[in-house]
Amino acid sequence: MKLAGKTDVGRVRRENQDDYRAGELPGGAAWGLVCDGMGGARGGREASHGACDVIERSFQEHYSHCAHGSEEQFLTQALENANHYIFQKSAQEESLAGMGTTVVCALVRDGRAYICHAGDSRAYLFHAGRLHQLTHDHSYVQELVDCGTITPEEAEHHPQKNIITRALGVDYRLSPDCTSVVVLKGDMLLLCSDGLTNAVPLAEIEALLARVPFYDLPDRLIEAANAAGGQDNITALLLGMEPVEVQHG
Repeated sequence: MKLAGKTDVGRVRRENQDDYRAGELPGGAAWGLVCDGMGGARGGREASHGACDVIERSFQEHYSHCAHGSEEQFLTQALENANHYIFQKSAQEESLAGMGTTVVCALVRDGRAYICHAGDSRAYLFHAGRLHQLTHDHSYVQELVDCGTITPEEAEHHPQKNIITRALGVDYRLSPDCTSVVVLKGDMLLLCSDGLTNAVPLAEIEALLARVPFYDLPDRLIEAANAAGGQDNITALLLGMEPVEVQHG
């Protein structure tokens, strides 16, 4: 497995409220995580960093007990732990009230990728030169698309695109969505915040994944988002289905 990731503040925001983590696991497995914080200057940063800390600790301390067939349950529990932590911290500190974060988390082992998410940070599979979205946004605009009120094209520039309907920390209950997909040698998983997907057309992301060397991809994807205006924080994390080789950017 190859891992490469980068986060960038963009060209407009004063601080970066995105965060990401990734790591190797026993048996050639790997995991990755992207969070995009919400809720004011300090709150968004605290939420995304806190969620990443809790979920990373879940992998460090509990992955050894993750039996085959229980991957989605393991990921759901990790996200629920993070949700509880952020919700409690928000309730205890007035300056953090209302904070939350999107999350997309992946576990890859034995030829399958397991994805769990809440919010509009996304996971994509790049297979045979094509990019396939694996997650379904938890957002007001996506709900409008789902019920046929607006088209996907209209959703791209909808003024309420930033309204998230599910996230970590905003409620004591959490209902993340999970999915899984077969991954083959040469495939890549892309986990990213909406700072990338709102700025760079999917066709351009697909073209970059097809031609740019693996470890250069996070830089090139962020450069593309910044060239398009860099209106938001940008995070791109890639997991490549290859023999074990790790690099963090």
